[in-house]
Amino acid sequence: MPAAQTDFVQALYDNFPDPIIFADIDHTILSVSASALKQFGYAAEDVVGGPVRALYATDRDFERARRQSLEVLAVSRFAEGIYRYRRVDETVFTARLRVTAVVNEAGEKMGFVAIIRDISDYLELDRERRKTGEILDTALQAIPEGFAIFDANERIVVYNDAYKRICGAAGPHLTIGMTAEEIMTAVHEAGHYPNAPAGSRQATAWLESRMRAFRNPDGDNQIFEYGDGRWLRIEDSKTPDGNTVALRIDVTDLKRAQIALDRQRLEYYTLVQNIPDFICRISPDLTYTFVNERYAQWIGVLADDLVGRPLLDFVPQRDRETLVNTLKNLSIEEPLAAREQHRKLPDGSDLWLFWSNIAVFDGGKLAEYVTVGRDITELKQQQQRIAQQTVELQRKNDALHQFTGTVSHDLKAPLRHMAMFSEMMVEDVASGNLEELPVYAGHLRQSARRMGQLIDSLLDYAQIADEIGSWHIVSMADVISDTILNLDSFIQEAGASIEVSALPQLKGDPELLQRLCQNLIGNAIKYRREDVKPVVRIYAETEGDTVRMFFEDNGIGVDPRFSRKIFDVFQRLHRDETVYPGTGIGLALAKRIAESHGGTIALDPAFTRGARFVVSFPHQSHAP
Repeated sequence: MPAAQTDFVQALYDNFPDPIIFADIDHTILSVSASALKQFGYAAEDVVGGPVRALYATDRDFERARRQSLEVLAVSRFAEGIYRYRRVDETVFTARLRVTAVVNEAGEKMGFVAIIRDISDYLELDRERRKTGEILDTALQAIPEGFAIFDANERIVVYNDAYKRICGAAGPHLTIGMTAEEIMTAVHEAGHYPNAPAGSRQATAWLESRMRAFRNPDGDNQIFEYGDGRWLRIEDSKTPDGNTVALRIDVTDLKRAQIALDRQRLEYYTLVQNIPDFICRISPDLTYTFVNERYAQWIGVLADDLVGRPLLDFVPQRDRETLVNTLKNLSIEEPLAAREQHRKLPDGSDLWLFWSNIAVFDGGKLAEYVTVGRDITELKQQQQRIAQQTVELQRKNDALHQFTGTVSHDLKAPLRHMAMFSEMMVEDVASGNLEELPVYAGHLRQSARRMGQLIDSLLDYAQIADEIGSWHIVSMADVISDTILNLDSFIQEAGASIEVSALPQLKGDPELLQRLCQNLIGNAIKYRREDVKPVVRIYAETEGDTVRMFFEDNGIGVDPRFSRKIFDVFQRLHRDETVYPGTGIGLALAKRIAESHGGTIALDPAFTRGARFVVSFPHQSHAP
């Protein structure tokens, strides 16, 4: 395997985003990956050798996980479940636990490999993540190279079938927990190293040199003659938590190496083609050397046609400088950088991607970049919906406070009148003065009637939904026609004329939209000037994604100081109901109907020849 290819594999493992924990059958932690230390906030020495229980949020979570792991030992190779975990700072997160049994050569299960995937913010990606874990397990067993991990005490904790086969006659005796020295001695005694045969003077020195190389790997590959004319390449590397990752590769001849490489490429290809992320490899001069199908489909060019072409040819101009700076700043000390990217698709929709950029170094020299992109559009949309809902909730809370204050004040007024006149009637009856009783009774009836009108108005207001349940395409021209028909007698009595220009179609509830128009047209006619025939003009204009409808009259107008107040419940600027009857609920209803359609309503303070109300709606292309 070429060094750059090996580094690519190592980079994928070292930078695997999910925590990996190795534990023995007693649930004692043997090893944790760098991702696990970062996720939980511990240092390796704080957890390695400790109980797995310490990582769970509750004993109940641990007991469920423990039972699951016992079932894995009994009936299956792996299992999954969702549990809660606790970090070192006491914060709790929810994660999907994937447990895989670790077996010895006799098929005995000696411990577990656990992959902990944080799903607090990515529940919608659970199935894809699970698939990724399964592919990784398959890949580890399928790769032709021997692969093993030794803990800080030099005891083997996991190995694949290829590693067992390479041990030859000593392979059947390989068991979890054996030390590296025991394994090396057994393989040597089986005759696999002819240059230092067992019992010879070179044997002891050879074993000692091999152990020194194992304990202090310097990154250089070592190749040994391995019996029967075969050659083996040995690659050992230390992880930050003190573990040793061991690769054993048979490099007997060029043909077999080529076959192994082809098989290896196929396995890697299958791995990267089946995960849902975008993956590409880029040379130091920013030329594509590999892209997976998901990335090619996103770019819109065949994968084979992308290889060999400059990366920047497919990056929008506005993103090029940021991307180049990000890649150039990667180093051996900090080989990983992540960033979010927002793009507008041709259909106008938003696309959010989370990019992880990895620099792969070979002997201190930059070998290539590995870039992995994940579609997080759904997550961003959820965050935006939450933000919008928060704003809407605040708006509704503010409206509720205003509503309750206004309602309590206006409902109490007729009650106070009724109480006052009732007391006066009681006093007059007690004193025998009955002359004013009819007057008092009339006031009581008037207050009761007023109370009934207010209650009816409140019920009317409360029945207007904040959101439309069933949306339809509504012709506003038809809505206005129906409204004029409903108000025909009122219009005729006032001698009013209604001028209607071309009107658009909207998405919404036709009955509610008719209520809105009826309130605005009715107000325009009601608040007319003496000896001036009312004229109401209704027209519309479209600007971008917004449709504005104008209701304009030649009436008495509204003082701009009250342009906001008039939309509050029971707010009347004219208290004399003999001239302008009503409860002050009409504009409040119109406002609520407009907002339920995602729109707004406002008084145009610049219009001085009467009153002009502007109702704005999303264009009909807006889908609820």
